[in-house]
Amino acid sequence: MSSFIYAIARIVLTVPLTLIYRIRISGVENWPRRGPAVIASSHASNLDPCLVGIAFPGQIRWMAKAELWKAPGLGWLITRLGAFPVRRGESDRDAVRRARELLDQGCIVGMFPEGTRHRQGVLGEPQPGVGMLAARPGVPVIPVRIRGDERVMRGWLPGLPRISITVGKPVVFDIQGLSRGRAYRESANRIMSAIAKL
Repeated sequence: MSSFIYAIARIVLTVPLTLIYRIRISGVENWPRRGPAVIASSHASNLDPCLVGIAFPGQIRWMAKAELWKAPGLGWLITRLGAFPVRRGESDRDAVRRARELLDQGCIVGMFPEGTRHRQGVLGEPQPGVGMLAARPGVPVIPVRIRGDERVMRGWLPGLPRISITVGKPVVFDIQGLSRGRAYRESANRIMSAIAKL
């Protein structure tokens, strides 16, 4: 990861995105001041990592779909921005292992619990991977709800919606006495419930 490239990307994106989409951010007092922490956001647009990235004052290591690394040049760029791949539609233990390593290093890991975009503005079901990270002791999970991002593209035409980003309080888990599988599912469901309430 290149902190220099990340800083340049933030400078380049912040002003135009803020002006174009009239971005309003609330709940900034809930951002973690330091890692480790997981940022779990709703997901309706390819712009979402950028939107959350300019809203959060620090660096986020995004878990991103592996298909992005197939695009010429894009894989190189997002790797420098700190992203790492996850294979969707399967249990990608390598991605979870990488996320855990980053958390152990005190990083902020960003992910989309739904696993894919839901473009109608309706939240989807959480994938179990987020629960595997959320069940980690001492790692707060910060729910984030983005509204308006589902209208960034209308078919093949760009839209100009007003976008709001709401940052929730850290999700608290009480999973003692639960089996590992049930603890993961319960954690994932609580995260999506917290996002839905924002």
